[in-house]
Amino acid sequence: MRYGDGSLYGDPSFSEKSICPSFERAKSEWCLALLRANGGLMRRFLLCNMAVLACTMPAMAQNPLGNGTTANPAIANTNRRMARRPAQPAQPPVELPSETPVVTLKGVCDPALKSDSSDCKTVITRGQMDQIVARMAPGAPQASQPQFAIQYARMLAAAKLAVDRKLQDNPVVVAELEKKVGAARAEVLAKAFYRQAEEDAGNISNDELQRYYAEHASKFEEGEVLRLSLPISGYSRDGRQWNRAMMQTEAEALRNRAVAGFDFDQLEVQAYRDLGITLPPPPTRLTMAQRNSMPDDQAIVFDLQPGEMTPVIASYGKLVILKLVSKHIARFESVLPEIKAEVKQERLRQEMAQASQSVTADFNLQYLGMSAQPALFTDAIEAPSTVHAAAAPDPRRRAVTRRPLAPSPVPTTTKPPTP
Repeated sequence: MRYGDGSLYGDPSFSEKSICPSFERAKSEWCLALLRANGGLMRRFLLCNMAVLACTMPAMAQNPLGNGTTANPAIANTNRRMARRPAQPAQPPVELPSETPVVTLKGVCDPALKSDSSDCKTVITRGQMDQIVARMAPGAPQASQPQFAIQYARMLAAAKLAVDRKLQDNPVVVAELEKKVGAARAEVLAKAFYRQAEEDAGNISNDELQRYYAEHASKFEEGEVLRLSLPISGYSRDGRQWNRAMMQTEAEALRNRAVAGFDFDQLEVQAYRDLGITLPPPPTRLTMAQRNSMPDDQAIVFDLQPGEMTPVIASYGKLVILKLVSKHIARFESVLPEIKAEVKQERLRQEMAQASQSVTADFNLQYLGMSAQPALFTDAIEAPSTVHAAAAPDPRRRAVTRRPLAPSPVPTTTKPPTP
């Protein structure tokens, strides 16, 4: 998108303009408005990215080496099918000469070059990045600037893809662009790109949903499971200490008796009584267990045949034994929300993979203080699961009547006072 002055976003120095005029006065209200905004997965992610860029940079001093990805406490259940390896900081960023390139975006043309140039790229030096940060996030600590550079490059790349798709001609986008100047125009275009990507990914036919259900039937197994569990370590009510070896032996004995046909409830109650465990024993019968809602190491029970039993498994601070009583494939209608969420997420990943072929980024790893290149789009597609969690249920969780199974409680390991 080029304007009469020859710039990409309507200002020759767009990369050095603040997107928060009167920054100190307006930043708090602007950030709160962004974080409260309604919208889809990708839109919320981009809004929060811009909040990082323009509002919360000074606060990053509390975590100067943060990699910008939000910790997700539900990763084990929500993204177990993916082996993600986000780039992690390897060392503190180093001081580089002002003319050293810190970001090279290939496929995003420099405003000084024609759009049909064979060398279509934008190079930002450390000195230029310092100026951008000074205007967009005055007072930001130097240690936080590498993360700013990553988010800024992602915004420019997404804006370029929006231009490629001619989203700047959309009446809604046109109206938004008219209100913006400088880098804020790139923000509008980037939002438009992610918004369209999400809308396209969510346009799924019933045939595609049925096909996914048929091809991934084992993911939707559910049934009745029996589970015995003991703490791995701790203290009894009379001060006796349990250790891993002792509890492993006890768990193996419990499993042998369970295989012999003893009742799970009676076995667990007796074990808790003999060991002096102060908490009440957890339920042993899981009447609506679901493969996708159980911890990975316990979900292997669905690989068994009814009547079979797992070995003793160390899981979440406990030793557990599971027996599969029955299993079946859940009805298509009951898992439809989960199927839609998974298909949509897969389509979004494919969309970002395709985007990564037309626009790439080469970051200076010394400047970032990282050991590997951060992904330009892939990481961006993964982050929303936490950002969006407050507004919508976890997509890996099924309908309200199909609540995931929480691991059984672990007895306290605090040593009782000596009499």
